[in-house]
Amino acid sequence: MLIIITYCIRKFSGGGGYVENEFNIYPFIVSLLYSVFGMNDMWGRIVSVIFAIFTVYGFYLLVRRIISEQTALWAAFIYSILPLNIYFSRAFMPESLMLMSSVLGIYFYNEWIENNKWKNYIFSLIFISLAALVKLPSLYLGLPLLFLSVNKFGKSFLTNWKIWLYVVLTFLPVILWYYHAHQLYLQTGLTFSIWNFGEDKWGMIDPLLTFKFYNDIFFKSIAERHLTYAAFILFIWGLFIKRKSSKEKLFDWWLIGIIIFIFIAPQAHLAQEYYQLPFTISASVFVAKVFEKYFNQPSIKESFKENRLVISFISLSLMVLILLSFLRVNNFMKSENYDATIFKFSNDIKLKVNKDDLIIYPSDGNPTLLYLSNRKGWILNPVELTSEQISEKKDQGAKYIVSEKKVFETEKQKENLKNIYNNYEIIIDNDEYFIASLKNK
Repeated sequence: MLIIITYCIRKFSGGGGYVENEFNIYPFIVSLLYSVFGMNDMWGRIVSVIFAIFTVYGFYLLVRRIISEQTALWAAFIYSILPLNIYFSRAFMPESLMLMSSVLGIYFYNEWIENNKWKNYIFSLIFISLAALVKLPSLYLGLPLLFLSVNKFGKSFLTNWKIWLYVVLTFLPVILWYYHAHQLYLQTGLTFSIWNFGEDKWGMIDPLLTFKFYNDIFFKSIAERHLTYAAFILFIWGLFIKRKSSKEKLFDWWLIGIIIFIFIAPQAHLAQEYYQLPFTISASVFVAKVFEKYFNQPSIKESFKENRLVISFISLSLMVLILLSFLRVNNFMKSENYDATIFKFSNDIKLKVNKDDLIIYPSDGNPTLLYLSNRKGWILNPVELTSEQISEKKDQGAKYIVSEKKVFETEKQKENLKNIYNNYEIIIDNDEYFIASLKNK
């Protein structure tokens, strides 16, 4: 079992297969179900749904503890009906595990500082470490944890040995795992670009200097796709509702931590919308505060008389949110329809590329196409697709280049695409994707 969980085999790789990757506990759990019930994607989805249920329950407990029962109920409800939360809660991905670990880690940490019980300390330690092991960017959770520590202990938290032990024990498994994963990269050259600072996910300054980045992330992704504009308006409204206690600012600092993460890894957020899933945790609290303020008065009739327009607007926003969530989820599900481009593309690859032929796949890092086509190869960032890189992969056995055209966005990437068309035989070419044989023209 230890070998299985500590070595991620990238089955779509053109090399030996072992890859620098995050902690593999999620696929390991699914593999145990496979060993009992047989291979079926359904088991991965079931595992994700179970984690998502615990996320909602833990979220409810946390908000109830920090703010109130009414706010907790609204927050859990809002979080549960947001479209991408629904969609990714049943996706065969470790995001549900990461979100559950994040919420429960914060919840048990707050319980520990309030009750000083070791069981809460240990549970928090396990869940926060697990969140960072599964998704390294979860280290941003240090900010809300720091807030809780300062809010409870003041400056004396600096001399609290239990907090320092917590920090050490949290980082130790994370450091050990990612050191081990990096050794695999040094051996095989295979990675999911965890440490490509300034090249892929992390430290890209150029996107931050464009209006497109802020429009794509904060309006198209967070406002439109994650929250829907109905909930986004209520979220902004909730930000200006007065905090009833200092501890309530936990969700402000949680939100700030996520925003810092967005700016540290801008390219990753542009490439994959699920990177913003943690944003909806704190955002749901601020939306819930609007409902709690106007819908949980002792007399709703009296409240409606005094705030007729406000309550009518909030009610309309809720109905629009539910409607948009339904429509968005339905639209997202269509992307899994067999008429979708990715399924047509994978079928063309099966027809044109022999099963044992290795391919180069320029993409945003998503291996789904290689999984669906059951082919092996190398995933490259389109900017890396130089003549030298192609020649190197040819020497290692690559026979084809396959890619969707939409991933070639920058001038450098488009230049690399033009080079492919000029030098290699294009055997399939349409508006969406191409397949090129690496036999020279």
